[in-house]
Amino acid sequence: RNVIQATIAKYLSQVRACYEQGLRLKPGLTGQVTMNFEIGREGHLSYARVSKTSLGDKGVEDCISNRMVSWQFPRPVGGVNVKVNYPFFLRPVGH
Repeated sequence: RNVIQATIAKYLSQVRACYEQGLRLKPGLTGQVTMNFEIGREGHLSYARVSKTSLGDKGVEDCISNRMVSWQFPRPVGGVNVKVNYPFFLRPVGH
């Protein structure tokens, strides 16, 4: 779990970039996007999709999904696939 969080933290700037793109089009855009993804045996994601969102911006949500599939995680212990739900809280800096 800590390893997953540390890996996500490494790529957080990509999520932020997607959000900031949306923010330029819709100032005040804020919400939570929970991503559902699976880490395969080699540490690559099998998929990344939105499982729940209060953001309501398909462009930002699709951007996050598309970026996430390129992320590299450490290989799961025991060579099993690991399913994860992870929430991203998106709000303008300073709020």
